[in-house]
Amino acid sequence: MALRLNVRVVLLIRDPRGSMQSRKHRVWCPGRPDCYDAGTVCSDMQLDYEAAVELSKRFPQRFRIKTLASTNFLYFGSVVRYEDLSLNPYKMTKEILHFYGLPYHPEVEMFLDTHTKQDVGGVSSTYRDSKSAPFHWTKDLTFEEVKNIQDSCVAAMRSWGYRNATSEQELYDNFNPLLPYSVS
Repeated sequence: MALRLNVRVVLLIRDPRGSMQSRKHRVWCPGRPDCYDAGTVCSDMQLDYEAAVELSKRFPQRFRIKTLASTNFLYFGSVVRYEDLSLNPYKMTKEILHFYGLPYHPEVEMFLDTHTKQDVGGVSSTYRDSKSAPFHWTKDLTFEEVKNIQDSCVAAMRSWGYRNATSEQELYDNFNPLLPYSVS
């Protein structure tokens, strides 16, 4: 008798520029190429994309594609971009819970109400202004750092729908790095 597992996985993807900026503040990151080296990080991101393509072909009921009507971005039942979750925390949380067959309990909404509207605490705090947190890197990294990350991450950024900043002026002038993407 074959054992059948009822497994569902959510893959969380983040703009590599945001990941690299965030990791600058972690004591466990320096000296570990899989953490601090943009080429290694983005190679892993591209392998994740290729795995997502394969999983969506092999397991279409477990790894489904769904478009969020309220945004221009695509949400994959098992793939969530950190930025999309941050910009739409209530809707995305409902979608994730639905994917797992779980209810959207009022306490979940209360948690989101208290944890997504303001920054409280340090770098590891769970209290963040969710609409600004994913784009903090645009103010914290120099354009040279951004360009170096982008140059190391061409394929991964294209696959996951992240737009390059082409100048320092563009970067610091309310830059929106998000593009539509699809796993295909």
